[in-house]
Amino acid sequence: MGTRKQEALSSDPQGLDWRRPVQKELTGLFGELAAFNERIAELTKQGHQSHAMDVLKAQAISLAAQIDELRCIFIVPKQ
Repeated sequence: MGTRKQEALSSDPQGLDWRRPVQKELTGLFGELAAFNERIAELTKQGHQSHAMDVLKAQAISLAAQIDELRCIFIVPKQ
């Protein structure tokens, strides 16, 4: 049992390996949000005021909320 703990500590000295998949997910979500914002800007520039615009904006806000939730995971209290 002691060897497993030492192996875990040697591969991740600060215990932060869990951050990598979360950061990868965040990167993807930021890309999606940028795409939503670009599309919204394009449609706004063209003068669209349809229900689809409202849906796009609601989806962008929902995506931003997901990003905020994931970013909260990174808050680690100082010891």
